[in-house]
Amino acid sequence: DGRSVAKASEALWNAVEAHETRADAQLARELIIALPEELTRAENIALVREFVRDNLTSKGMVADWVYHDKDGNPHIHLMTALRPLTEEGFGPKKVPVLGEGGEPLRVVTPDRPNGKIVYKLWAGDKETIKAWKIAWAEIANRHLALAGHEIRLDGRSYAEQGLDGIAQKHLGPEKAALARKGIAMYFAPADLARRQEMADRLLAEPELLLKQLGNERSTFDERDIARALHRYVDDPVDFANIRARLMASDELVLLKPQQIDAETGKAKQPAVFTTREMLRLEYAMARSAEVLSRRKGFGVSNARAAAAVRSIETADTEKPFRLDPEQVDAVRHVTRDNAIAAVVGLAGAGKSTLLAAARVAWEGEGRRVIGAALAGKAAEGLEDSSGIRSRTLASWELAWESGREQLNRGDVLVIDEAGMVSSQQMARILKAVEDAGAKAVLVGDAMQLQPIEAGAAFRAITERIGFAELAGVRRQRDAWARDASRLFARGKVEEGLDAYAQQGRIVETETRAEIVGRIVADWANARRDLLQKSADGEHPGRLRGDELLVLAHTNDDVRKLNTSLR
Repeated sequence: DGRSVAKASEALWNAVEAHETRADAQLARELIIALPEELTRAENIALVREFVRDNLTSKGMVADWVYHDKDGNPHIHLMTALRPLTEEGFGPKKVPVLGEGGEPLRVVTPDRPNGKIVYKLWAGDKETIKAWKIAWAEIANRHLALAGHEIRLDGRSYAEQGLDGIAQKHLGPEKAALARKGIAMYFAPADLARRQEMADRLLAEPELLLKQLGNERSTFDERDIARALHRYVDDPVDFANIRARLMASDELVLLKPQQIDAETGKAKQPAVFTTREMLRLEYAMARSAEVLSRRKGFGVSNARAAAAVRSIETADTEKPFRLDPEQVDAVRHVTRDNAIAAVVGLAGAGKSTLLAAARVAWEGEGRRVIGAALAGKAAEGLEDSSGIRSRTLASWELAWESGREQLNRGDVLVIDEAGMVSSQQMARILKAVEDAGAKAVLVGDAMQLQPIEAGAAFRAITERIGFAELAGVRRQRDAWARDASRLFARGKVEEGLDAYAQQGRIVETETRAEIVGRIVADWANARRDLLQKSADGEHPGRLRGDELLVLAHTNDDVRKLNTSLR
């Protein structure tokens, strides 16, 4: 509960303070992170938990954060200790930078012929914070996409985005709250001068705002333009002039005209726009895909592909299985001669299994196979299920920019959840693959993102190069369960739950205690049955701990269930 969390937080920071002996020692680093207004409270909390797990706690950092959602301004305050937490207690604030072989990196100087070890701060050096910004944007974009929103974040600075000089000064919480209530505000002369300078800049170069809009979303309407402009300009005359220049700009492209209701004469749907830069970028992306589709030299023989399939089928001697013809065809499709391939399938259709077989086939040819996904959670899933060493797309791009782990000729890059990747990032990745002489394999679910005018990168590429499709669902044995999985994958959650209810697979009770009792009883009965089958020889091998799972929404529920199960 809230009291136990507060006590844990108090104990942590008391321990941190007690560990530091210097009076002027830094104790923590605080981050204030704005959350997407488009997401619900539950979705934002899930987003924060994933970011904290992937970037902080999994690396030994302690993270203490609180969620605030006042006046429609969702954000978190996050504090992390400047020392790692080890089994012996708090570690050093500085850690050595490791070389490729895992040894500390040394810089040789005249006074240090043996080399001086290069250190970096455990939490908070510039490279780490830059990586956090990129990771936050990528994880947020994945959660926005899963929730059906097209808007996206860019973790790069304005200067890196080519928007140097457009940065705004934040109003602060008090003024922002007044602004949301429509209360008139008076700015200090310096603030007025700065905002007027920004208005003059946009009057002279309105395309700057279009470029920023294009970095946030592939398509937008007049309301989006007005909201973006209002961040910088207050004066009504300047606002109207800049807006008029924006609407007349050659960089603004009309994708869909305004739809008028014939009966009322009112606008039914606003006009939809994109930028000429976005069209150029998507053209470059499509060109890279076509160049890769014509490039040859990546073929795997049918005999080697078949051997790879057999090796995956017999990898688990206790539970041998067979890939069905659809999966085998998909393995052959991705291991063909072309330098790009795509696989489309619903969740549970067996994409991971075919990628595991394809990895064996490629590695048998001496190729390096690496994997990527938009967020760390998806990258971990790809690596666990297929054996392909995987990282986030942002992590690979940062490594390539710094000259590390470069793509080489003949490498194979597998991108999972490709339907989540924006056109800008997909264009950069495909260009990197094209320049390196590597191969790209895009894997995704075309149902995850509906086509929203421009911006559906994965769909646009599959329409040009073709794809292998996995239409069947294999995680469930019963036909009704497979049908329910297809309903879930297409967003028809209520119909999917109805299917489970009709089979008696959803249990409702009047009280929380009753449902806990039912869960414990079901778990105990299922465990007893498995142990009996194992003893009778029907279930070879010992009972594994992951064969029975009890899942709950909160850590508090998990603790209570574990206590009851024990």
